[in-house]
Amino acid sequence: MRIILLSFYLLIMFQASAQHTLILKSGEKMNGTLKSYHNGSVVFEFKGNEMKFTSTEIASIVFDDRPAAPEPTGQKGVNYLLEGRKLVKQPVFENLTMKKGIVVVAVTVDKYGSVLKANPGVEGTTTTDKYLLDLSKNAAQGAKFDNCPKCPLQMEGIITFTY
Repeated sequence: MRIILLSFYLLIMFQASAQHTLILKSGEKMNGTLKSYHNGSVVFEFKGNEMKFTSTEIASIVFDDRPAAPEPTGQKGVNYLLEGRKLVKQPVFENLTMKKGIVVVAVTVDKYGSVLKANPGVEGTTTTDKYLLDLSKNAAQGAKFDNCPKCPLQMEGIITFTY
């Protein structure tokens, strides 16, 4: 009987201290505990403080021990999110203007790593400037991801450019 009670207590303690990763559309990642979700509002405990977010501010929530997102590509101003894939050829771009902003490009990648489609200006984009949108689209189309024979024929992801 004591073993059952101890197991139950440990199970409750483990669940109460579960770690989650909250990823905001701004790219910020927070490790903490999801407290509640109600009517499009999330309460998340981060470093002992309860913070409230609307679902429109959140890109994703990771509930297990997998990494929340791939590591940044290493090139300043470029990040990507394509689950289980690695970027093998960096997007090539050069902003020849003083224009600033964030451009999020939705990409469709085949199992061989080629970018089949690139749609700039999706949710999270902070600019409507045609030059930056076109520059980001062209750069995303030139990116290459690793070959993944076991992956679906096409995968959806994003590449974020910060200017």
